[in-house]
Amino acid sequence: MNKGYETVKKGFLNGLSIIYTMVKVIVPFYIAIEFLKQTGIIGHIGYFLKPFMSIFGLPGESAICLAAGYFINLYAAIAVVAPLGLSSKDITIIALILGISHSLPVETAVTKQTGVNAWFMLAARILFSLISGFLLNILWTLFL
Repeated sequence: MNKGYETVKKGFLNGLSIIYTMVKVIVPFYIAIEFLKQTGIIGHIGYFLKPFMSIFGLPGESAICLAAGYFINLYAAIAVVAPLGLSSKDITIIALILGISHSLPVETAVTKQTGVNAWFMLAARILFSLISGFLLNILWTLFL
């Protein structure tokens, strides 16, 4: 009985630690994006990036989400995507892109430590993530 209690206690405390880590990232990003949205800055960013993001069938504002996922982590991308009010199609395409290529600074450093050519892997991850987003947009358009 005592061992079961300790296991549950340890799991509960680990869960709280993970929640705290996520909240530290998600809440500030959510607030920042909501602020940018309310002040109209997001609209300007979206207008500027719309031509590039249209390749993936995404609104220009979603570039902020991709940048957060590429350079920070997936939690930051989640925090950015929430206030943008994107469609399920948009979120699915973003999820595919970031599932292939996320947290680039950290993961590139880790890749370098394994002896693999880090620059090649970085380029390959970005390229394949963007190609996948492009192809998913085409498939989505053709079949849904």
